[in-house]
Amino acid sequence: MSAGFVKEVRTNSGSQEYGLIENRIDDLMESLLEILYNELSQYRILIDMLFEQRDCFSEGNIQNFEEIIKKQGTTILKIKTLEEARKSVVLQLSQLLNIPQEGLSLSKLADLVNQPYDKRLSEICDEIQSIIGELENIKESNAYIIKHALHYVSGVLKIFASSYKQNIKYSNNGQLEQGDGKGKFVSSWG
Repeated sequence: MSAGFVKEVRTNSGSQEYGLIENRIDDLMESLLEILYNELSQYRILIDMLFEQRDCFSEGNIQNFEEIIKKQGTTILKIKTLEEARKSVVLQLSQLLNIPQEGLSLSKLADLVNQPYDKRLSEICDEIQSIIGELENIKESNAYIIKHALHYVSGVLKIFASSYKQNIKYSNNGQLEQGDGKGKFVSSWG
């Protein structure tokens, strides 16, 4: 890119080394942006899978539900790999900029760099915040659905258990019959 990429670099070296440092920072920024765009893409795929998983859960489509879980595992591994690559690039940037890695967030980095990186990093930060909010909403919604599904199953089990204790039998025509034995289904099939 062009000279003057970084707004401020604290270095004890001369202008020639500064140019080398700036070129290295430029390469790292391009790598970082590529990693972040790939991460965002994987998070969008994960969000789509969560919606698809919710639909499968509500429809009782267990086979597709399990397939989505497998795909989620693969997507999460990709995200973890990208996250490790991102951490490595941020570490290298922090060393070149003489800033502790813990203190170098994306928003801080956006403040340190000139165009076009400052704007692109700011946009990515906004998109990350949006995705985090969407993931939180999906998590809460899915938790609500699962809680109510478990409550429903628990209620059905209680009804079934109480009918078993009351020695209720069901005949072939679906009518309830009081019997002598424990609760069971009565069938003419044997």
